[in-house]
Amino acid sequence: MTNHRQSLKRDLILGSAMAILFATSAQAADNAAAAPATDTGAAPMAGEIVVTAQKRQQSLRDVPLSIAALGADDMKAVGHQDATGLVTRLPSFQVQQFSPSSVIFNIRGVSQNDFADSQEAPIAFYNDEVYGAALSAISGQNFDLERIEVLRGPQGTLFGRNATGGLVQYITAKPTKKLEAAASLTLGDYGEVGVDAFISGPLSDRVRARLAVTSDDYGGYIQNLSGPNVGSRHFFGARAQIEGDVGASGLLRVKVQYLQNRSETSAPYTWLAAQPNADGLGVPNPGQPDNLGYINTNPSPFVQSFNNVPRFRRTFWSVTARYEQPLGDNIQFVSITDYQHVTKHYGEDTDMTPQSVFDYYQDQTQWQASQEFRLSGKTDRLNWVAGIYGLVIDADARATIDGQIPGFLVGRMQAGGPQKTLSFAPFGQFDYKVTDKLTLTLGGRYSWDRKKDDYFHSVVGDYGYTTGVVTLNGVDDRFNPANNPLAVQYYRNWSGKVGLEYRPMKDMLFYAGINRGTKSGGFDIPNFLIQDANGNYLNNTIPYRQEVLTNYEGGFKISALNRKLDVNASVFHYKYSNYQAFIIQGLTAVITNLPAQITGAEMEVAVRPISGMRLGAFATYLDTKINNVALPSGRVTDRVMPQAPTWSAGWNASYSFALGKGDVNLSTDWRYDGDFYFSTFNAPIDLEKSHVMGNARIGYTLGHWSITAFVNNVTNKRFRVYDLDNSLSLGSAQATFARPRWMGVTFGWKM
Repeated sequence: MTNHRQSLKRDLILGSAMAILFATSAQAADNAAAAPATDTGAAPMAGEIVVTAQKRQQSLRDVPLSIAALGADDMKAVGHQDATGLVTRLPSFQVQQFSPSSVIFNIRGVSQNDFADSQEAPIAFYNDEVYGAALSAISGQNFDLERIEVLRGPQGTLFGRNATGGLVQYITAKPTKKLEAAASLTLGDYGEVGVDAFISGPLSDRVRARLAVTSDDYGGYIQNLSGPNVGSRHFFGARAQIEGDVGASGLLRVKVQYLQNRSETSAPYTWLAAQPNADGLGVPNPGQPDNLGYINTNPSPFVQSFNNVPRFRRTFWSVTARYEQPLGDNIQFVSITDYQHVTKHYGEDTDMTPQSVFDYYQDQTQWQASQEFRLSGKTDRLNWVAGIYGLVIDADARATIDGQIPGFLVGRMQAGGPQKTLSFAPFGQFDYKVTDKLTLTLGGRYSWDRKKDDYFHSVVGDYGYTTGVVTLNGVDDRFNPANNPLAVQYYRNWSGKVGLEYRPMKDMLFYAGINRGTKSGGFDIPNFLIQDANGNYLNNTIPYRQEVLTNYEGGFKISALNRKLDVNASVFHYKYSNYQAFIIQGLTAVITNLPAQITGAEMEVAVRPISGMRLGAFATYLDTKINNVALPSGRVTDRVMPQAPTWSAGWNASYSFALGKGDVNLSTDWRYDGDFYFSTFNAPIDLEKSHVMGNARIGYTLGHWSITAFVNNVTNKRFRVYDLDNSLSLGSAQATFARPRWMGVTFGWKM
């Protein structure tokens, strides 16, 4: 504990010192520069970013919601990091990712950590206002972006589907009316070679196009003593957009995206010894072997020994057509049509040893098609939007386990099958200016879902999860409409919003409201089936209920010093009905519905004290509780939400100033997270201690050319971004540590 506190104190001091160093050097450079400093390389202040959180363009300052946004320059600082690289720059935001196979966002403690491919998350993901259901399709879409928007709290009225806890939206850069182009080459640790490029401009007076490509390749950063290193990346992405003027005022834009991961060494796990306590929850057991007799004595989490190194492969593509047409002076019609398709194969050495004990594979094929029609308009006192939304999801997700685990499985088990979803929702919202200073917002949405499951379970070998060992040879269980009416579920519910915003003067906004969000129910995909005392499978436990979250929230946004200072703050209370809690029972992953509550507060500050310089900071507080959690021992108790530290804070600094004929760009960003758990059970092995992590960049731009050196995870901090407690079955835990210190340089060219 003493060493941890000393390390935490050191990292806090270092992160703060780097931010102060940038500020003081920036002031000195500003005073000494022969020419005035420019804003060329500085990321825009939050107040200068335009967002579409209410389905219309607004300044971030003018949106009466708790929202954060990262502009294009902020995204350059993230570089080729995966989605976890966003965490240092966004308050109340966490990411759980054990490989590109699945990305799970967490906002204000709200998430669902189920890694089954057919599940949808309570933090919705959008790309250009299009919902993406597949968690496996998120990774790799963050290139050539205009901005990222993170909306905190239920967003069910306008965005609807499964945005119980909020949403993350990527807004891509659009075709331009003049010719633009840029390219960059990144060289980094572990043989990393990354490429980004785009070209955009007119094809004719009425047609414009944009093509962007990206790639990232590096070797495994987990040294494997028994085979190829683990954690490599071989990724390629492309996005093409073409837009044209239709008639006098219409606009049609068609976008095609393609992502491919090629034979990556997936699942960069670290073996941790753990033994169950009296409640059946894993407790760290350092220096001791697991249940298989294996022990890894290497002190580094990045030196492991896997006999099986499965590969990760994924192909994702989508086509989106967006048509906009003004209808008169004050009414706008928008149609968004989208199709997405993803296939993936993922594998891992679950036991993380040189022995063939537990190998796990996932195979997924999924497509979805959606259509949204909406109308919006405005008058002197009224802004309104109304529309209808439809969605079809056809998914086939299957898991395979090759096991040599006495009492659980000796042989091969497969489980999963098709699931189909049909969803429809009308929605509407209006903002009415009651007085010049007071605005009333009312909104609502009705959602209708039909879900159908066709699940199978097949074992070849000895199987004995709960009632003794039996030898099986083929399909031993099915759950589908032909043999169980529960395999078809209908979910009907409503989302709603009532809010007030008060503007006593320019650049000062106060808001308060009640917001109700819903997330559809669904079906588990149990790998190991729960049986009663007679050995019958309890299939009636496979469906789980929809959840409802009601948010009571208030906050303010204030700009001062001629908009050089922005202060945003909010307080909120969440009340859950049927929170969909993800738990592991032995080797079976299930979702159970429980009551839960969250209370919290957030504050963000951004300031530009001198030209070209930006300082920012945020702090968040969370008090979470999940009620009536039944632990593996049978004891029922309360627990805190996963990945919900009581206190978090972040701070950043950036500065751009003229030097010679070019510009120097400096930036650093840091984040502190308090203690938190990775699981609903709050197992001791799942406790991640408080830590600080930071990044730094320095670049120089001269004319069309630039060079930037970066260091991610400056202090080489070792902390986990994922953990799974397998103490009951294997006597170990699967941990994924954040990437080690990563250094590199990016060479850029821009027209």
